[in-house]
Amino acid sequence: MDYYISKNGKSSGDGSKESPFKTIGQAAKIAKAGDTVIIGGGIYREWVNPANGGDSNDKRITYIAAPGEKPVISGGEEVFGWEMVKEGVWKTTVSNQIFGDYNPFADLLFGEWYAVVDFDKHMGELYLNGHAMYETPTLEALMSTNDTGEKAYKWFAVVSEKTTEIWGRFNEINPNEHCTEVNARKYCFFPEKEGLNYITLSGLIFENAAPQWAPPTAFQEGAVGTHWSKGWVIENCVIRNAKCSGLSLGKHLDQGDNTKEISVEKGGTQVYTELILLNVKNGWSKDTVGSHMIRNNEIHHCGQTAIVGCMGGAFSTITGNHIHDICNRHEMAGAENSGIKLHAAIDTLIENNCIHDCFRGLWLDWEAQGARVSRNSFFNNLDQDLFIEVSHGPCVVDNNLFLSDENFLNVSQGTALVNNLFAGRNCMTRDISRFTLYHFPHDTHVAGVMLIYGGDDKILGNIYVGNKKDFGLISLEDEWKKHMKASYGNYMYHGYQDINANTLFQRSDQPQELTEATLRVNIDHNLYFNGASAYENEQHSSKVNDFNVELSISEVDGDYYLITNLPDFKFEQNVDIVTTGALGKSFQSGCAYENADGTALTINTDFCGYKRGGEKTYAGPFARFDGKILLNKKI
Repeated sequence: MDYYISKNGKSSGDGSKESPFKTIGQAAKIAKAGDTVIIGGGIYREWVNPANGGDSNDKRITYIAAPGEKPVISGGEEVFGWEMVKEGVWKTTVSNQIFGDYNPFADLLFGEWYAVVDFDKHMGELYLNGHAMYETPTLEALMSTNDTGEKAYKWFAVVSEKTTEIWGRFNEINPNEHCTEVNARKYCFFPEKEGLNYITLSGLIFENAAPQWAPPTAFQEGAVGTHWSKGWVIENCVIRNAKCSGLSLGKHLDQGDNTKEISVEKGGTQVYTELILLNVKNGWSKDTVGSHMIRNNEIHHCGQTAIVGCMGGAFSTITGNHIHDICNRHEMAGAENSGIKLHAAIDTLIENNCIHDCFRGLWLDWEAQGARVSRNSFFNNLDQDLFIEVSHGPCVVDNNLFLSDENFLNVSQGTALVNNLFAGRNCMTRDISRFTLYHFPHDTHVAGVMLIYGGDDKILGNIYVGNKKDFGLISLEDEWKKHMKASYGNYMYHGYQDINANTLFQRSDQPQELTEATLRVNIDHNLYFNGASAYENEQHSSKVNDFNVELSISEVDGDYYLITNLPDFKFEQNVDIVTTGALGKSFQSGCAYENADGTALTINTDFCGYKRGGEKTYAGPFARFDGKILLNKKI
């Protein structure tokens, strides 16, 4: 059955085309498997809390924009009646009735691994023409600020029993002549109940919601969220201006959430490990949770993440998305900030996304087992493009463009890096302080725990571009990074035994006896430009001294392009097509580098989607060479 929604509908409507519903929530209460909710244009200021899910992939509940329309589901409310306090500063008072049972201006950001920046900040947000302004700790600070640019636009609020007073520094702008809004709801589209499967969201815009900080050991909120379910499709949507996370594929509410912050009895590693085991016991599996399709969305201007997920994003595909301006306002910090932040991304495919101007691009934390990161572009990210933390492999990273200053932070083992372009610095280290989990192949059940000794990496057919004359190790100034090795290229693997070394590794059951041990690596057939460094035991590397690689990013009408002179270099087709047979198995988990369905993997599609023919190919992410490459491509 089809239900129709229109801003011109009536509360008494029956949802037919002739008598549409006025709110999406009216349809969400009654829609059942096989139904479609068709949403007309306009702004719907409501939390859509669906009552039901679909039955199967072929019998879904679909929420879709009407043809030619761009409906907006907003967590915000407009505010009016601004009065000038002094030049550039205005004040308004709003009734707390607009917030319902949740006032974001009364609630503080909070959660495990959240770090306060400068002062305690509230969940509230004031928007001017769709742009979030900056909170100040006191009214005095708002009055006296000397900031310039976008940071000159600030707000301060005081909540009383019945009203909320809001001051805004609008500078040269009269807010009564512009659109001013506050966030008033946690969610735009988020089921209160768990396990509502097979829902599709298509062509919708979600904005101005106030979800709380989303750590892996707490209930993970988002402006949009799947809430511990299976088989959602979220496509061709826009998600913007979420206080913390735009889209949550994450964890449900468990007893003991956020206990690390209030208890000194157990560390975060132990708490997380127990959480994984608890959820496996309670039924977390491929049959019950995950397997979502997230494609061709634009997610931007969120405070913590564009996409967050612990366990609930396993077995999913995240493809063709444009993610930008995430956690780059520096109003919040912590260990959970990234364009995409996933824990336990088992058999998750992250492909064809464009991720830029974020604090960090992609962060796979714990158990990235069977994950594949393929054909993505990363640029202008502040920290790293890619961070893989305490995973035992196998994990495949292929045909990506890493174009930021910091490319890859590897605190894992068993990662295959194949046919990528690295234009910045790579860092690596071991982690012999935490016992971390690995799983049976393509399964959530835990097979064992072990430390991260480093190595077991397969680094084949990549291009490295340096930007320093010296090619040795690069010193790191940050205190927490001093134990890491970093280089442009693979100099940081000096001292690691290669794949042909006839040595045993785990000869002891005493981890403390293995603190100096590392796993063997397979590094070969890489190209090094502009002073980037090769691994000392690499048999078939090429260090190019007579060609200077040039790379730049160009933006034209919202499309981003890589401009490069690489087509001018005379590449040789001397790199083997990489397959499951060539990669073997990861050491600790004993799992093959293969597709999520257990079939053999062949890495023969380049960044642009061209097939690599024959048994040999070029190093790097291009099977065909073009000096202008579209980065934010869709599938």
